[in-house]
Amino acid sequence: LHLSIRRQRQMCIRDRDKVKEIHTIFNDMGAVINTKASSKGTYSSVSVNVKMKNPDAVIAKYKEVGEKIEGVISL
Repeated sequence: LHLSIRRQRQMCIRDRDKVKEIHTIFNDMGAVINTKASSKGTYSSVSVNVKMKNPDAVIAKYKEVGEKIEGVISL
């Protein structure tokens, strides 16, 4: 039995250039990544919708993003 979990994660980033880094981390996973600037343009909201194997894989990906990209706020 193969368990698959579809997760949507949301992150906020102050530096828009770091959005490219998020794309790189989720590359080859079939992730759908959407971005939206805050009303004042201070932050970029990044929503990632991706199919993961299990909850542990989700946590591992959160940790990877947090370790590789400074200033990310995971929601």
